[in-house]
Amino acid sequence: MTEPPAGLSPRDLCYGCGPANPHGLAIRFQQEGQEAVGVFVPRAEHQGFPGYVHGGVVAAALDEAMGWAVYLAGAWAITGRMEVRFRRPVPVGASLEVRAQVVESRGRRLMARARLTDVDGQVLAEADGLFLRVSASEAERLRSFYGLASDEGPAGS
Repeated sequence: MTEPPAGLSPRDLCYGCGPANPHGLAIRFQQEGQEAVGVFVPRAEHQGFPGYVHGGVVAAALDEAMGWAVYLAGAWAITGRMEVRFRRPVPVGASLEVRAQVVESRGRRLMARARLTDVDGQVLAEADGLFLRVSASEAERLRSFYGLASDEGPAGS
């Protein structure tokens, strides 16, 4: 893994949630019950067709939310498969909310679901994802990379 520039945490450069990534989404997540919830405003550099967010960026936001939900559920896991359903065009410059939660956890596999909505609560896109727990040694490597103690971060990895 590449080390971040001095003074920055690896989290700072994450495309989905890093506040120091100039091209990223900078979604700030919080936990609400069993859900990871984030708000963000896509910028012009995130567009595909003029005025609309690129579908890959929409998918990235949904994936990031599901990743946070998996983390909040206590697992270090990576995306194995994701299915996105685009319901409406996603406008650039609009405040959006993305929510996700783990809907099933069995052994190494976790299933998560996410939705992206506008300020009126209208669903713009949805996704289902399969996440696979990483090995115990990989989980420890990630904890170390993020500067967490062995007992911090997701359990049961």
